[in-house]
Amino acid sequence: MNRTFFKLFLAVFTAVFFAACSTPTIPNDDDSYGLESSSSKEKSSSSKKLSSSSKAKSSSSKISSSSSSKVTESSSSKAKSSSSKVSSSSSSSEKKLSSSISLLSIYEAVEESGLYTTKDSVAAYLCKFDKLPANYVGKNEGKKLYESETGNTFSKWNFNPWTTIGVMIGGDNFDNYASHPNNYHATLPEGSYHEADVDYSGKNRGTKRLVYQSDCVIYYTADHYETFKKLEIR
Repeated sequence: MNRTFFKLFLAVFTAVFFAACSTPTIPNDDDSYGLESSSSKEKSSSSKKLSSSSKAKSSSSKISSSSSSKVTESSSSKAKSSSSKVSSSSSSSEKKLSSSISLLSIYEAVEESGLYTTKDSVAAYLCKFDKLPANYVGKNEGKKLYESETGNTFSKWNFNPWTTIGVMIGGDNFDNYASHPNNYHATLPEGSYHEADVDYSGKNRGTKRLVYQSDCVIYYTADHYETFKKLEIR
């Protein structure tokens, strides 16, 4: 009886022992959560790093784009400014050239037998023929013509010689020396000149004159000898 009971006990013990050894170990929920949480944190951290990297790249791209745009705009502005200056300079040169061509054309067009009264045409005539046109007379001759044509005694130049007696006044001496301060004009180089009226437009001789020497040295004054400008004709 005892032997049978012992064998039965040994068989049960052996079965329980093998059953216990072969039962698989179930992972603890907390451990599993811990692993999953750690993995999730790593993934989240990796995601954040990637997001941060993307933001950095985006920011860098914006800065690069903005910088490139500014450089392009600056370059474009400088190009426009330079183009504007060149255009302005070109326009100024064209105006000077146009004026020069116009005066040169008058110079070529004036004829020795012609009668002229304007600044440019008289200046061109003086430069080309080294004398005044035939419709000019000196002051003394002009006074005599006035008296003979009108029957009036000359008192002063309060009339227009061209419309009244058909002549322009010019050819008289005009000296300009600092040693004679009462007749010296600082804006005109010192020397001995002749003078001629031009562009009569009122009821008298006006204020416009040419002051000239031989070899095409001609100055123009529009304010009765206050200021002078040299004329470049040829």
